[in-house]
Amino acid sequence: MPDLERLGRTLAGIGLFVSGAIVGSAVYMSLHQTNFSILVERNAVLADENENLRAEIQNLNKFKSSQSIVKKITVRLENDPKTPIDPLVAQELRKQVQKKLVPLYEGHSLALFTSGTEEQQLSEIRKVREIVTERYTALEHGYDVEATGLAVVQTELVVFIRARPVTVSESALFH
Repeated sequence: MPDLERLGRTLAGIGLFVSGAIVGSAVYMSLHQTNFSILVERNAVLADENENLRAEIQNLNKFKSSQSIVKKITVRLENDPKTPIDPLVAQELRKQVQKKLVPLYEGHSLALFTSGTEEQQLSEIRKVREIVTERYTALEHGYDVEATGLAVVQTELVVFIRARPVTVSESALFH
């Protein structure tokens, strides 16, 4: 018959070892998950930057002889400190707004924004605001996006937007 006192110490040691292994694996898994999340975020930012640079090169080659047309459209998201937006969501929203504006303004004359009467310029700015301002979906969440500003820098049209997450009471389910 085995000694029960010795068996109890052995089982306690085995239990301590197993619980240490479980805690250690949990810590390792959390570190791995954090590193993987950072890697995914960086990859998305770099993929977006790569796509933008390729499109910019293509547009510059397409419009290299023209000096007074919109060659590039850039969308900048102004972050509200009260409701910070995840970088992946911000990137997706910028991409969606840019997709909407590119067919309408890329390759068109800068004179829409820079010449003509002040009323014509304001009319075009209001038109951009109306096109951009709406509800977008990014990563399965709704965001109300509004255009807050517009700038023309050489041959680049820069549109500034602000996004606000849609609350449950504002969603379509409650209307």
